Amino acid sequence: MSAEMFDIHQHYGALIGVPGSGGRVTTPQEDCANRIEFLDSFGIDQAALMPGHSYAAPRGFADIRAINDGLHVYADLAPERFPAVFGTLDPRHGSVNYAEVERLAAMGFRGLSWHHRMQGLPMDHPVMFAIAERMAAGGMVFMAHCYAQGDFEAPWRLRRLAERFPAMPFVALDAMTSPENLDQLLAIADKLDNVTIDLTSSLCGPRGVAHAVERVGAERLVFGSNFYSMSRVARISALDVTLEAGLSESERAAILGGNARRVLGLS
Repeated sequence: MSAEMFDIHQHYGALIGVPGSGGRVTTPQEDCANRIEFLDSFGIDQAALMPGHSYAAPRGFADIRAINDGLHVYADLAPERFPAVFGTLDPRHGSVNYAEVERLAAMGFRGLSWHHRMQGLPMDHPVMFAIAERMAAGGMVFMAHCYAQGDFEAPWRLRRLAERFPAMPFVALDAMTSPENLDQLLAIADKLDNVTIDLTSSLCGPRGVAHAVERVGAERLVFGSNFYSMSRVARISALDVTLEAGLSESERAAILGGNARRVLGLS
């Protein structure tokens, strides 16, 4: 296992109501110590951080800003381990989001992430095009969860955005949550070179990874653990299936680290 592994898919915050995803609010400092222990236990050198998207927001937009500010604090705790931090926005807040995109870009956020089936509007809603336009202007990366059978985050909705903004990198998270979902996203990545496929939540097994490499090449795939705050996990499915897919050493190295650093502009 390479000492240069990079995990592109980790969340700060619990996935409310889901066992094994944490479940209690923690300070950035406490969470960081736990997360570094997790990284070290699997030989992961660095990781990107994004919020959990099943957040409570009783104060509306103020709570979204607070989530982003918490990630900004986290980024300063161990920048050598977490060199790329992603914020989020709630598309239901409409035009209020636009200034927040510019604020986060100025603060050094690498991009923004969404889980639209949890956030109330579809990925290709008009407000998302307006947000993406400002992200592209700020040189940001668009992290989009595309969980299987999640209508608001269906692959075809991602394609509409990625086609409109060909110079902005898009990472399709949770691609391997069904064979059909994976094939749809591979077909998009085959046509659009700004779309990268994330192997997190790997329900397609090693054969799914091998199939993805055959379709679009190892250089279009990235590894992620889907680690949530204060989780305790015995294995990482995406790591297991990548190591068991019969890939060459260079292909594994690209998927487990090199590709993420390139997409995120860290190499």
